[in-house]
Amino acid sequence: MIKLRYLFILCVFCIGCTSELDVTINDNIVIEYGHAIHKNVLIDAKKSNKNVSVSKIEGLDINKIGRQEVKVTFTDGSRTLEKQMVIDVEDTAYPIIKFKKKVVTLNAGEKYDVRNNIKTVKDPVDGDLAYSDKKTEKNGYYIDSGKLNTKKAGTYEVTVIAKDVNGNEAKESFKVVVKKKKVVRPVSEPTNNGVSNSNTSNVSGQSNNNTNTSNNTNKGNASNSTNKEPAKNDTSSSGNKTNKPSGNKKDDGVLCPLAVYDPYQPCDKIMGPKGGYGVYPTMEAAMDDGYRLWEIKNTPYYNKGFTVGTLFNNLNRPQAYTIFWDLEH
Repeated sequence: MIKLRYLFILCVFCIGCTSELDVTINDNIVIEYGHAIHKNVLIDAKKSNKNVSVSKIEGLDINKIGRQEVKVTFTDGSRTLEKQMVIDVEDTAYPIIKFKKKVVTLNAGEKYDVRNNIKTVKDPVDGDLAYSDKKTEKNGYYIDSGKLNTKKAGTYEVTVIAKDVNGNEAKESFKVVVKKKKVVRPVSEPTNNGVSNSNTSNVSGQSNNNTNTSNNTNKGNASNSTNKEPAKNDTSSSGNKTNKPSGNKKDDGVLCPLAVYDPYQPCDKIMGPKGGYGVYPTMEAAMDDGYRLWEIKNTPYYNKGFTVGTLFNNLNRPQAYTIFWDLEH
């Protein structure tokens, strides 16, 4: 009976006393900016009691980077434990930049706003970042257009630089391809008087057996001589002997495409039509030279519109082509 009495008293005593909750804190605790905290970050689960969870955290701001001293309350459902802890909040997530297209194509002279190709610029935590027209250090994005020139054909790179509220920087680029200005090729049809729709004059041509020469008084024809090249040391119209030319050159230094018409004259002097430039054997040759001159800054044709017109011979057949420049634009 005495033993049973002592055992009963011992049981009552044990029921009245409970052991302290055992929680082992981790060292060097770091959490991500703007993200909820998990207990496994704070404690070593293997060295702590089972079923331990975080009941409350006081003094922690997950939207503020830096070291913070906090008080954490842990519980297993029946016991609680408070711990003073140091937590570092860091922002390691960079802004995300998305484009509508990786390559944008447009025609020379076309107006274009590079912002039209930006789909979204966002921070994973803070959301959309605002556009700035100048360099920004945080919480926004700006655009470096580099050497983009929408008036000149070429391939350019545009870079978007974004920074979040904590200064994390992200860069993404896309390309802008500027194509040569489209030029509409005219459809020239012969008329009864042998003049094309481009109001060009007839170019003297050859018949089946004889070489046709234009009348000296007929200023509408593009040449006053035959289609034969002058022989070496040929005489000019004044009768004086001249040396064989090394080749006609335009004002930009390129040989005349059809020197056979008059090797002693520059190309722009051969033409009868007002405003015509050069004489070319094919429409493609005229178009190619037009595009070439269109891109040379030191010529009066830089970035000017042009069309290609047909020149007809006295049989009302297409014989050559010329360029008409739109120098008013």
